[in-house]
Amino acid sequence: MSRLDNQRRLFLDLVETLRPHWRRDRNLPAHLHRWLLGRRAGSRDRRLYRELAYTAIRILPWIEHESPERLVALVATCATPTPATQEFIDRFRLPAIPNEYDPQQLLPDWVADQCPAALAPPHRDALLRRAPLWIRHQRGSAAGIRDELIASGWLVAPSDILHTAWRLEGEGDVTRTAAYADGLIEIQDLGSQLLLPSVGPTTGEHWLDACAGAGGKTLQLAQLLGPEGRVDAHDIRSHALAELQQRVHRAGLRNVTIAMQPQGSFDGVLVDAPCTGSGTWRRSPHLKWTTTRADIVRAAAVQRDLLEHYAALVRPGGRLVYATCSLCRSENDNVVQAFLTAHPEWDVLSLRPPPPLHPGSRGLTILPADVDSDAFFVTCLSRASL
Repeated sequence: MSRLDNQRRLFLDLVETLRPHWRRDRNLPAHLHRWLLGRRAGSRDRRLYRELAYTAIRILPWIEHESPERLVALVATCATPTPATQEFIDRFRLPAIPNEYDPQQLLPDWVADQCPAALAPPHRDALLRRAPLWIRHQRGSAAGIRDELIASGWLVAPSDILHTAWRLEGEGDVTRTAAYADGLIEIQDLGSQLLLPSVGPTTGEHWLDACAGAGGKTLQLAQLLGPEGRVDAHDIRSHALAELQQRVHRAGLRNVTIAMQPQGSFDGVLVDAPCTGSGTWRRSPHLKWTTTRADIVRAAAVQRDLLEHYAALVRPGGRLVYATCSLCRSENDNVVQAFLTAHPEWDVLSLRPPPPLHPGSRGLTILPADVDSDAFFVTCLSRASL
């Protein structure tokens, strides 16, 4: 059996391993990880099977009832060409996707209600492609960092709308670079990097990051506030805060404090709310098929409660920033509108994103084709001064 035929055989084995989980398990990547460990795959094979598996999940309605031959052909045709995948693609791909396969089938039916713009070809097509890798330049010599990344095999393309954002193309592990180990760069999607600058925190302010997680936005917020500013970081997940502590230390920041029970009042509160994650489908395509309308309703209820709770910690005249990585209007505009209806003393403040982004009446929505990123929503609310 040739090497490519063996790869095909192993990929079909992986498909059968994932099949019981792909429409009901949000932890599907863990099953993929265990399969790779069981095969003791080398780094190149890991990249091959990950790309094939995630491609299969992206086009799941096309392949889940197909023959093994057609399944492999469709996946090979839709997979991203890389050094690890090119030979497999060249061997098994079709000349083109047959007309009977409709791209509209590759998004859940509820998208039409929650985010009709995502069905338009630019955003739909972006959602069906693998997301690029973006990093944020935190500190240090930009030229020195770029030289190291290029020497490590990366193609580096700075964003033309945000100077801290660099797009990387390559197959290495950026976390193994000295620039990452020394806290000079962090992995952060361009869309995520654009949220806080669009709000414009003021140097020297005291902010609470109420749902900090592992702290991607916490670190960025701390830098925007400057050394005279302060960030209290809170999350209910202790393991996430432990990772945040490591990242703060690596970044050399001295203005971030872990707040187990936030108290007092703040110039600003960031609620980067837990959500369905529909904006991250480019990286986590399994979420397309495991997220239901009931999940959206539950997420929106939690988000309304979080806004209600943390609004009380904003000083008069301060700002409440609400963000999600969701496509769903039920988690975005509708949550904001429900809060404003219950609290007429709050107003929506204007945001200042760079072109080509334009905020709406309740906030800024970033869709995948706008800047080749994940999808996000952010709004900034102001509590009237006494």
